[in-house]
Amino acid sequence: MLNRAIHKTPTPARRHSGARGFTLVELMIGIVVGTIVIAAVIALYITAIRGATFVTQEARLTQETRIALDLMANDIRRAGYSHPDRIEFDEETDALPRNPFMGPDLNLAIHEDENCILLSYDPTYGYTIEDPLQALDEIDEQYVFGYRLAGNSIQMLTGQIESTGSCDENDGWETLTDPATTNVTRLDFSLDRSSCLHLDADGNTSETAGLCPNNGGDEDFYFENRRVTIQLEAQHAAAPDTRVSFIAGNDHDTSLTVGVRNARIFNGSDD
Repeated sequence: MLNRAIHKTPTPARRHSGARGFTLVELMIGIVVGTIVIAAVIALYITAIRGATFVTQEARLTQETRIALDLMANDIRRAGYSHPDRIEFDEETDALPRNPFMGPDLNLAIHEDENCILLSYDPTYGYTIEDPLQALDEIDEQYVFGYRLAGNSIQMLTGQIESTGSCDENDGWETLTDPATTNVTRLDFSLDRSSCLHLDADGNTSETAGLCPNNGGDEDFYFENRRVTIQLEAQHAAAPDTRVSFIAGNDHDTSLTVGVRNARIFNGSDD
């Protein structure tokens, strides 16, 4: 009887042969693989952030320099413009008409190692001429305009001066580029791409590169087609490796050449 009872006692269940844990080596391999995957994802994220930052910096730098170039180009194109009522005619001598904005004191001029330009034109968009012979310095409008490199910033003339003879005026200049983001390392102006058409007393014509001479005979006439070349280089203030360049090079030319729409016509006796 006792043997039968013992025979009926249930035996413990056998452990399933497929249920087992990870070994230490397997855990270490899994951790290493996971770390590599996470590091790759982080590296990809950092690369994307740096790329986006570079694109943003380059876009900001390009935008600021292009705005400055556009403003300079617009003013340069208008250089020498005068309202017809201001043109002086001398019917008795049949002399060439005199444009006050192309005279010696107001003619387009480049100064200070070619990093400053001054020019003038009649800002008739801002007022109505009541007296064409009124002295220019009596009108309450800016008619001399200019741009220069000061430190690492481009400055624009916003005050009133009466001559294009000097850029030394310290008042009336406003910073055009943001020094917190843009360092302008070069700003050059040149008239080398201008051309001059000469008509001598015998009616012969000749064309030369560059500006016309300021001296000649009374019967020599000159037609000066002025073209201003602007070269500019700048870098981002926080990332000097981010640069933009508008320069003339041997292999390519990215400089900006602006044609003055109003040609300067004079004879050898003009001052």
